[in-house]
Amino acid sequence: MKQRSITSIFIVLAVALVVASKFLPYNIGDYIFDTFIVLIAIVAGFEMCHIMENCGRKVNKYLASMYTIFNLIILLICINAVDYVYIPLIQIASLIVYFVIILITEAIRNRNRNTFNENIKSSWNSILACIYPGLLLSSMLYINHVDIYAGIEGFSIVFIIMIFAITMLTDTFAYLIGRLIKGPKLAPSISPNKTISGAIGGLIGGIAGAMILYAIVYNVDSWSAMLNMYSLSWWHFLIIGLIGSILGQLGDLFESKLKRTAGIKDSGKIMPGHGGMLDRVDAMMFVSTFIYIVTMIIVG
Repeated sequence: MKQRSITSIFIVLAVALVVASKFLPYNIGDYIFDTFIVLIAIVAGFEMCHIMENCGRKVNKYLASMYTIFNLIILLICINAVDYVYIPLIQIASLIVYFVIILITEAIRNRNRNTFNENIKSSWNSILACIYPGLLLSSMLYINHVDIYAGIEGFSIVFIIMIFAITMLTDTFAYLIGRLIKGPKLAPSISPNKTISGAIGGLIGGIAGAMILYAIVYNVDSWSAMLNMYSLSWWHFLIIGLIGSILGQLGDLFESKLKRTAGIKDSGKIMPGHGGMLDRVDAMMFVSTFIYIVTMIIVG
């Protein structure tokens, strides 16, 4: 418990510092945030590859783990030249290109050992590891640079804070209320420690995170202009908080299912008391992808 608490404090401080860097001049903070997300994605990618290997699937863990770097390069090339609504198409195209790169690499590396079908399977497994977690985490990179399209300063940081607020408060409330009330299990075959009361507590936490953010945005002049510009009200934030919390908890359960299939308890050991990186970003991946879609709807 003590170790978990210390690690939690470190995580919160690290996130706070990186998000605060967004206030630095000359877009320095944007690139600090990009680097932060890429590093997270690389570690989580390696852990995902480890899970797949435990399931007996061959995967090119180096190329799969580095996909977010490739995606960031594509983003920085396209961000000023392509409309925001077309970014998903660019992502799909880049994923196809990356699949071809992996396939060619696998064919060269295993030219004297594997058949073409085996190389296809290995490349397919690798691209799945690119999508989860790499592609899902890449949504935060696109949100990080959405100010270019939004036409108002501070748009990106509001929605970045929203991702962390919903994810962290959902997790915190679910943990605290679940331990306090306990009761029937939510999905005992997937995650035996999760309870229905904890899931409801998570929903309360996610909504609370979104509503607290709305109150802050409403009272900060430079940010409240965004609310007027895009006709955003408190109930928009409430709905985002509710859906985001649901998706975050589904993301948590999805990763638990992967680990149970692989026969492991934690995705890694990089975070004492918390397990691996993937254990910490499982919910955030689903929330950030949802928030990315939300920003596309608002800006588009």
